[in-house]
Amino acid sequence: MNLKPIFILMLIAVFFGLGPSVAYYTEYLWFDSVGYASVFLSILSWQITIFLISALLVLGFLYANIRIARSSIKNILGNEEKKTDIDGFILPAVVILSLIFGIYMSNRWEPIILFFNMVPSGIEDPIFLRDISFYLFQLPFLELTRTFLLSITALAFIITGVLYLYKLEQVLEPKYTIDDDEYTPNQNDLEGLLSRTPESVLVHLSVLLGIITLIVAYSFYLNRFEILFSQEGIVSGAGYADVHVRLPLLTITAIICALVGFGLMANARLKNSKIPILGISAIVIMILITSFAPAAYQQIKVDPTELQLEEPYLRYNIDYTRAGFGLQDIDTRPFDYEGELTRSAIENNQDVIDNILIWDQRALRNTYRQTQQIRTYYEFNDVETDRYHVNGEYRQFMIGVREMDITNLDPSARTWVNERLVYTHGFGAVMNTVNEKTDDGRPVLALQDIPPRGDFELTNPRIYFGELTTDYKIVNSDLEELDYPSAEGNVFASYEGIGGVQLESFFRRVAYMMRFGDVNFILSQYITDQSRILYDHQVNQRSSKIAPFLIYESSPYPVIHDGKIFWILDAYTVSEKYPYSEKYSTRAGDINYIRNSVKVVIDAYEGTVDYYIMEDEPLINTYAMLFPDLFKPYEQMPENLKSHIRYPKQYFNVQMDMYRNYHMTGVENFYNKEDAWQIPSEFYRGRTVTMEPYYIMTRLDGEEDIEYILMQPFTPRNRQNMIAWVAARCDGENYGQLVHYEFPKDRLVYGPNQIEARIDQDPLISELFTLWGQQGSSVIRGNLLVVPLDSSILYIEPVFISADQGEIPELRRIIVSSGEKLYMGMDLEISLQVLLGDEIITEDGEQVQIPGDARELASRALEHYNRAQDHLSNGDWAGYGQEMDQVSNLLEQISQIMTEVEEQ
Repeated sequence: MNLKPIFILMLIAVFFGLGPSVAYYTEYLWFDSVGYASVFLSILSWQITIFLISALLVLGFLYANIRIARSSIKNILGNEEKKTDIDGFILPAVVILSLIFGIYMSNRWEPIILFFNMVPSGIEDPIFLRDISFYLFQLPFLELTRTFLLSITALAFIITGVLYLYKLEQVLEPKYTIDDDEYTPNQNDLEGLLSRTPESVLVHLSVLLGIITLIVAYSFYLNRFEILFSQEGIVSGAGYADVHVRLPLLTITAIICALVGFGLMANARLKNSKIPILGISAIVIMILITSFAPAAYQQIKVDPTELQLEEPYLRYNIDYTRAGFGLQDIDTRPFDYEGELTRSAIENNQDVIDNILIWDQRALRNTYRQTQQIRTYYEFNDVETDRYHVNGEYRQFMIGVREMDITNLDPSARTWVNERLVYTHGFGAVMNTVNEKTDDGRPVLALQDIPPRGDFELTNPRIYFGELTTDYKIVNSDLEELDYPSAEGNVFASYEGIGGVQLESFFRRVAYMMRFGDVNFILSQYITDQSRILYDHQVNQRSSKIAPFLIYESSPYPVIHDGKIFWILDAYTVSEKYPYSEKYSTRAGDINYIRNSVKVVIDAYEGTVDYYIMEDEPLINTYAMLFPDLFKPYEQMPENLKSHIRYPKQYFNVQMDMYRNYHMTGVENFYNKEDAWQIPSEFYRGRTVTMEPYYIMTRLDGEEDIEYILMQPFTPRNRQNMIAWVAARCDGENYGQLVHYEFPKDRLVYGPNQIEARIDQDPLISELFTLWGQQGSSVIRGNLLVVPLDSSILYIEPVFISADQGEIPELRRIIVSSGEKLYMGMDLEISLQVLLGDEIITEDGEQVQIPGDARELASRALEHYNRAQDHLSNGDWAGYGQEMDQVSNLLEQISQIMTEVEEQ
């Protein structure tokens, strides 16, 4: 029997009472159920150890100072000492302060444990020549120690000072003498106060003040290293003035503070009023000089020849920022842009064309909801893209998971039994090919309905662990769970997995009753010893609870593997202590170092969570040493899951934001920002938004096979033409490689915003958009994609129509462009044929090249015809006649154009 958790819980019960003990007990059960009890016990034991050590240190230090003060007071006053209210107040206050400090330090267990277990990085900073691990692991601990020591010493000084003043008020008051019939104070200055202060009191307070000053000296010593993280001036990190002025001044200030500290201690015997005055004055003067001298030196000495003097520090800034954000090994290649799209480019890349993403995820999610949600209690939280090998082909698919969302249940059905025991899980997934649509603008589904049917085998489609469920569920009760609805009626089943905590005893049921404040745990007769409680089963919450020291991607993505649904979630190690690296603001705070160190895999049915290490870097190596049972090497990931890992979008966003400037590796270029980039914008639902990176399947230069990449185009700052694009490779041995393709600077390559503008300016397209936007419908322009094909670029934008009521977006048109040419057609294949000027074969075998105007007029005629049929079905004969008149006019125009073509 493992007595360690019992012993820890007994300690918690002793110190904090029953409530926290129950919380920790149920947490232990949860961690044990996912196989990571060792992680929970390790962190908890560290926290308890740090709490006890910190609280006892504070209690001992403050209590010792109070005892010294009381002893001095007793020796001075003797029998004249009187009991006061402060005597009964101080000790409880000290105990409370000790507990507060203990809790504060225990909550900061991470830098303490990392300090004692750090792994070297093998990289040194350029100024102090210290290993980067000093900044990642040691410096945060030293700064925490500094704050802790300074706080408790200052508290001791304040408490004992108040005690002395309160108890020795009469002793410390100045004496008065009679001189020429007037009362005049005698020695009512600092020297007089020192002369009246009893020696024991003076020694005590001088020692405390000296210790505080020594800690301040230690703080200035640590501040020397902080200049490497400075974000002032043109250099992120220490610049010329920092190294040549600020650093020496900080060193001198630290030495002066140390000398003053020792002098204050010695002054307990000397009682010289000049020592504290001169010492503190010297410190203040040095602080002022340190604050203003570097800026003055910068302005007078550095600014006039800034580039020359700052050149080595700009080089450090460039190199270390690229290293901090994983950009140091990016592969830069030229893109030999030839301009117009050719037929050979299409033919050579038909597998790329077959995988072009024409479905916008935002619009497709609404289509899934309206057509595949099936019941109101199901919900599609998101739609993701992934790739699979199907029938010998490498294809890209869209995938959404049908999760349970009880918030949409009828209010009368939202009983405790239904919410906790019956509606426990989602069911199945929906998938569609990325480049196909039906005649009425719907996706071509590869997996659909309940039970799931299609091209993918999903033998266990149940989702107990996903993105939406946040409240607890009880499975394996005497009441069967709703499995899925069917035409014959609802189908029920029971959970057969190993997830959750088994409620095997009355004691556990009582514990969870107390945890969740729900008496039904002991009252409900549906709950048995075989029942299991599932909680904290939201994917991100589950992962971050097990490993709270990692930062997680906001959205996991689903994968079909081994007949079940799995979630893959990207996790990061971050720091703000990487020397000379520029800081980047995130939801987790400012960072200047980030790595996608871990892939987390969660079984949607069992709830198991596996952490696979993806990078060899000091932070994750240290965590792996601390938690040997938590992390697994990437090689242990199942091969099928390996084929679904992808470069994370949020990580790529951070990198590309930094790369806008840090693609410039030349110091002079970087200083002048003459080649700065920006991320282009696109048009979506009536507003301009920043273009997000997107996953596509393409063929990179020199490669035979297509591959899955994450792509981001760039334009020059304040310009609209495209200047470069960056690909993050996702497949196999190439995973994680970043490739930067740069366009020739002597040729115009249209940027996404310029293509959007051309679409807006096309009269036929604009007129059609206006027509569609009438009568309760709206036009949704999807993501504009930039697709490299050999030495050319293909631009693609899907166009959706959605009714304002009961929104089901329909993919009605595909806009394609090669830059100079632009066409909007019914589907991708026809649009590309027209864009290339292909001839269309008629019924009699004759090849006729149909002009773009005729094709667009035909599209408009079809729209009017469809509207006429709607009017006819509603009995609106006037509307029907008006629309058919439009059809007739358009057909006459088409006939005239085709006659002219035949005559030619």
